[in-house]
Amino acid sequence: MARKRSRPYTKEDVEFVHKNYAEMTASEIAEKLGISKFQVSKIVSELRKHIDLPKKTAKRPNPIIEYLKSKGLPIKDEDGKTTKKTGSRGRKKKS
Repeated sequence: MARKRSRPYTKEDVEFVHKNYAEMTASEIAEKLGISKFQVSKIVSELRKHIDLPKKTAKRPNPIIEYLKSKGLPIKDEDGKTTKKTGSRGRKKKS
């Protein structure tokens, strides 16, 4: 089975990624432009070297959490308590 080959990306593709990266997932951008997700991530990494890209606002929702919300079931934390998750990234800061 031969793999699908992507076309080379253009200046217009880079402009589209720059404008829409925060609101769309890489898969959506790749599908819309007809390039691969790898090429989208390559464009993003190159753009990050030269400019500040905005933080991502579009994320893939967790299907398990979506199912629980649609059924109206409570969501439990690791401790067994029903809470809304407000996690932090990385290690705890020293006082």
